[in-house]
Amino acid sequence: MSGNRRKRVDKLEQKLADLIRQEALVNCICLKHLLVWTREKLESEMNKTCPVHGFRRLGTLVRIVSTAGKDAEKIDEGYLGLEELVQEYYRRLAQAKEAEDEQEYD
Repeated sequence: MSGNRRKRVDKLEQKLADLIRQEALVNCICLKHLLVWTREKLESEMNKTCPVHGFRRLGTLVRIVSTAGKDAEKIDEGYLGLEELVQEYYRRLAQAKEAEDEQEYD
């Protein structure tokens, strides 16, 4: 009889943990895709913190390059430095994943 109660308690604890996890995810502001066309746009999105995960995941970064009128070779000034910032985001993402892995195994 005691074993049956333990199973029921375990099942209830799991349901409670699942409900808490689902409720927390409602506040998640991570993204699946992000369109970026300027360094400032990406920087502002990178500086937001997800209330659930801490580090905010931006998903797939889609870079949009606009050309300036007559001079099709001239890249919009806002795009300059964007690639470096994208690399910085991926470095931060790798660090966040590494920290999560460390917490999981502690």
